Amino acid sequence: MTRHINRRKALTTIGAATATGMTGLAGCLGAEGEYPSDPLTAIVPFDEGGGSDTIIRQMAGPLSEELDEDIRIENVPGAGAMRGIGQLITSEPDGYTFGKFNPLTTSIQALINPPDFEFQDLKGLATIGSNALVVITDTELEIEGLGDLVDRYDDGEIDNIGGLGAQYLPHAMFFKERYGMEWDNYIQYSGGGPINQAVASGEVPAAVNADLSSIGVVEEGNADVAAVLTTSGSAVFPDVTNVTDQGFEEMDFLGQVTRSMWVPPETPEDRIEPLTEAVEATIESETIQNWADETNNRMAYGPPEEADQVLEQIWTEIPDVVDIEELREAAE
Repeated sequence: MTRHINRRKALTTIGAATATGMTGLAGCLGAEGEYPSDPLTAIVPFDEGGGSDTIIRQMAGPLSEELDEDIRIENVPGAGAMRGIGQLITSEPDGYTFGKFNPLTTSIQALINPPDFEFQDLKGLATIGSNALVVITDTELEIEGLGDLVDRYDDGEIDNIGGLGAQYLPHAMFFKERYGMEWDNYIQYSGGGPINQAVASGEVPAAVNADLSSIGVVEEGNADVAAVLTTSGSAVFPDVTNVTDQGFEEMDFLGQVTRSMWVPPETPEDRIEPLTEAVEATIESETIQNWADETNNRMAYGPPEEADQVLEQIWTEIPDVVDIEELREAAE
């Protein structure tokens, strides 16, 4: 059953509430009274039409109904998402501003080009799903799994590997450091479409891409999926084995994009709690789950601490497996 946060507002009209009853409402009323009582702003640090923007626009209607307030979407692109994230971090921590972006690619961008704010100061609101990353290969090469791909690089048969900008460069560096994949050049592409075109045309023999972005080129027979990079598997390619099943080291912290929502530092728990409950009800709603099924977007709610854990793991483990100075030089 879908829960509506505005039901709580009705409680504020009870005139003869006892002291005990008022104490029970503390998590909903806060120091300044009823919450929420004004429209909320969702910051998306990318242009309109991208993945984060599409998802938050799908969520906006049901979420607005749960909160009984309008949701205003503000696209703040620029500086590899750092402009919008910086605006979120410096927003008033009053529960009326939140953001939607994945912490993997944005953290990699911040590691390469450190912003003038502390990225890790972000406070988790929720995780709302994930996409697996995969390695796709040119079908003409008839590569049979990740082990065969590593051997082809080692033999000098192939040399380049591609990915999304500098954001997937750590994946390629992990392949070289931990899997012994001796590629020579990492080629940066601006999105999933250009990555698919490069692999299909033979411009690069292999590339890292999101599973959802790879559906078309694989279904057309112009690319194969050599491996799924997370042990959670891929809902898009359920029959493709992951790296550990193929005998390689686990790389889950890099192997999937966890969609997450965030609030400014110091946002109080009595604002986070009703907001994350509204997000949970929205994600579990029939509207969102039907859309998720139709679009192959895996939508599942996780609590604020899950978002915090994902962010901490990324910032702890990437520097352990990738030389950050080398990463910055390679990204230039």
